[in-house]
Amino acid sequence: MEKLRSAAKIADRILGILTGIFAAVLLIYSAYVLYDNFRIGENAFSSWDMQQYKPTAVKEDGTLDFSELKKINPDTIGWVTIFDTNIDYPIMQGKNDLEYINKDIYGNSSLTGSIYLSSENDGEFLNNYNIIYGHHMDNGAMFGDVNKYSDESYFMSHRKGELITPKGLYDLTVFACLRTNAYSSEVYALSDLKNKRVQEIISYLRENAEKCIKTDYSPVKKVVALSTCAGESTNGRIVIFCDASPKKAVMKGNQSVTPVSGDRIVRGHHTGENVWALLNLICVLITLFTLIPLFSIRKKYRQLPYTRNKYKEYDEQIKQNSQQRTVDDDKIKEIKVFSDDLKHFFKKMVIGIAAEAIILIAGVIAFLLTEDMSTPMVISDQWTGLMVGISIIGLIADFIFFRYRGKRLPQEQFE
Repeated sequence: MEKLRSAAKIADRILGILTGIFAAVLLIYSAYVLYDNFRIGENAFSSWDMQQYKPTAVKEDGTLDFSELKKINPDTIGWVTIFDTNIDYPIMQGKNDLEYINKDIYGNSSLTGSIYLSSENDGEFLNNYNIIYGHHMDNGAMFGDVNKYSDESYFMSHRKGELITPKGLYDLTVFACLRTNAYSSEVYALSDLKNKRVQEIISYLRENAEKCIKTDYSPVKKVVALSTCAGESTNGRIVIFCDASPKKAVMKGNQSVTPVSGDRIVRGHHTGENVWALLNLICVLITLFTLIPLFSIRKKYRQLPYTRNKYKEYDEQIKQNSQQRTVDDDKIKEIKVFSDDLKHFFKKMVIGIAAEAIILIAGVIAFLLTEDMSTPMVISDQWTGLMVGISIIGLIADFIFFRYRGKRLPQEQFE
């Protein structure tokens, strides 16, 4: 019988260890997946490494200097910017529309791909209707901000942009936003790229552009459409349409120069979008594991019944001795010290459980009120200090309330 008990105890410990290891591996893997998604999203922004190559220098013949970008990738044909958004990228053009869907400007495989002009368009933007594609990223990178144009106020306040090409510059003015699908021939069929194509698309937009958008259909000669996926549908698409008008040259000394915006702004997560922070979630988990320790839950909470039973046992000894006088007074005093210490520790543990539960509830409520995990993830945000503070308070509470500091019991055991 004793052997069976020992075997059961060993099996219980092994099961507990394996469960703990599994939980730890699952937690680490989940954290890795979240961090990996964060890095993919972060790398999709127009970083300084990319921004330093944005053409701003005008050559003597009045054209833009794309030599540095061409050295990186000869398929670079332009640069598109929509002011005050994350759309600020070089434009690629591949042999087909799949070449740059999962390949970055450096030619490396990338889930975020590149911004690229349809392979059916002329690479010098000589067509009157041009479609530029980009992935929809939830954190606003690439063409993630295109989805925001469904909101009328955002639409009206983010209409201006710029298209830079080796042969010329264009002012972009967003004039329409359309939700459609990937099979829309009115939007994506580029077999006819003559002047009438522009008038056809404008007529189509008059009837089908999102009704919440106030559109301004002034006479347009060249259209640049920015197309991305609509997040809620596999084949859904959202497209903004821009009037591309040549920038007017200005005189600089005796030379006619076309002005370039010249802005090189490194975009990133901290641009006002709603985000949630990984560190804040980790703080909540630390607070949870303080209340419910991953590997030592039995050891932590078995102290409660053990302590209660032990001080009751000592109280009973003191009571019996007061009646029978079987133990000398010094020994009774020592037992009473043990009993009082254990009572104090027991009360502390009860208060500690309540305190840690309240701290955990406060941490969860703070996380739910400040974080939305359906939004893009960042490492930290403005609430991280608060969440770290809550987790530290939980650790301090555990140290104060669950550490026995009284006189040690002889041969004390909690197993």
